[in-house]
Amino acid sequence: MAGLGIIFLMNRRLFLITLPLLLLTLSLFPSEKAGAQPGPLQTNPAAQELIEAVNALRDAQGLPSYQIDVRLMEIAQSHAEYIAEKGVLSHFSANGKRPYQRALDAGYPVAGNLSLGGIFAENIHSGIGLTAEDVVQVWQGHSTNSQPLLSEDYKDMGVGVAIVKNVTYFVLDVGAADSSNAGAILATESPTSTLPAATGTGGAVVVPNTPQSDGQILHVVRRNEALWSIALAYGTTIDELKFLNGLASDEIFEGQTLVIRLASTPTPEPTSVAVEATATFGIPTSTATVPVTATITFTPTPIPTPPATFRSGGMVAGGIILAALIAAGLFSLLGKKAKTSLE
Repeated sequence: MAGLGIIFLMNRRLFLITLPLLLLTLSLFPSEKAGAQPGPLQTNPAAQELIEAVNALRDAQGLPSYQIDVRLMEIAQSHAEYIAEKGVLSHFSANGKRPYQRALDAGYPVAGNLSLGGIFAENIHSGIGLTAEDVVQVWQGHSTNSQPLLSEDYKDMGVGVAIVKNVTYFVLDVGAADSSNAGAILATESPTSTLPAATGTGGAVVVPNTPQSDGQILHVVRRNEALWSIALAYGTTIDELKFLNGLASDEIFEGQTLVIRLASTPTPEPTSVAVEATATFGIPTSTATVPVTATITFTPTPIPTPPATFRSGGMVAGGIILAALIAAGLFSLLGKKAKTSLE
């Protein structure tokens, strides 16, 4: 009976040692509920790369880095997702608002003359397999798009990146803030208006080109020219120009070649028409718009989340379980020896 008492005592000690070890092991495994808890806000890696590329260029030119503004980040990302969904590069939002107006709506007090767009600019670009450095290099190679990258007038920056069907869309918004413009409310131009009102000073004369030998007429867009002024100069309509050139909006770009009339089409003698220049509104031009079928299903750019650290937890748990088994084996062996000696 004394021997049985000793064995029971040793088994009881083994149980008391093993049980806490098992409970500790189970507590180290991450639960599904714990993994579902939201983590801290993280920057989209692609957006962070674009931020770093822009500021690296400014640093190389001896310019101060742009400061990241949360409001500009939000409007840039929202616009990137919009143009990615539509498949068309445009500075106008779904409700026809320009970049500086979207900034005002987001609570960013754009500095400067708001009737001319304020001190605010936007660059956009898209492509397949592009890196942030590739995009910055493209913008830098265009006289108008390089200005938002290297100007000393802008202080704050926001970027947005979205991907649809392997095509990446990039948006850069830069601006300067002025508290005196806080709460400014401006009328939004309708994107469907036929002839926008001319504003600003000075005038721009659209000089029409003569027809080629086959009757075709081409026109290279010059600075301050608009689709409506070109249509007036050639005696045609905005809708006709948009149809011939596959344009999804009224937006055109300096240096863009427009088809005014197809070959073998009788053309009346064009006459020069002087029209007032359209204000630039502080919005840089961008690469030519290539219309795409607008029935693309939009997939927002996923923001990666850090994987659960099952490996480290598993290693710790495995070590504890192994130690518990070794301890159990030793106690069992000692119990058998004690039983044998008593017999």
